[in-house]
Amino acid sequence: MNRKLMIPLCLLVALLAGGQVFAQTHLTFKGINYASTALKTMPVDKDHIVLVGEQLGLEVNNQPAFNNMSTHFSIIVYFNKDTGWHFHGYGVYGDKDGDTMMWEIWDSPSGADGGKGKLIGATGKFAGMEGTCDFVNEHPRGWPESTGRLVCREDWNLTLKNPL
Repeated sequence: MNRKLMIPLCLLVALLAGGQVFAQTHLTFKGINYASTALKTMPVDKDHIVLVGEQLGLEVNNQPAFNNMSTHFSIIVYFNKDTGWHFHGYGVYGDKDGDTMMWEIWDSPSGADGGKGKLIGATGKFAGMEGTCDFVNEHPRGWPESTGRLVCREDWNLTLKNPL
């Protein structure tokens, strides 16, 4: 192809794609979410329990755009005597400017005290982001009944369409 045609063609492709073609960044990093949890227990019978929980926390990591974000998760935990504990939930990470990331989380492998997360939506500077997160939960003791502390160690894997 003629070199003179190649440059305008590349520019046209970039403009039609909204600049997205050349503006993707892939990030992998570790983070810790320090949170408190309030749970409501709803026994179904002697072998089954459902817990409904809210978790409020703070994200700490070495990525400036993702550090010091507030977190708010709603989680359903199910206990079955034969299969153990399972959880599923949704959460929002929010920064000081009001920009948010919405995540879906679940136990993985089933019954583990940790799991996987998938980014399902984002606003503001995080718009267009895609990503996943693997995490492991720790539950320090010492809070009143029906409340708890959580230290969640995370491995983030993000693709940013518009680098921050």
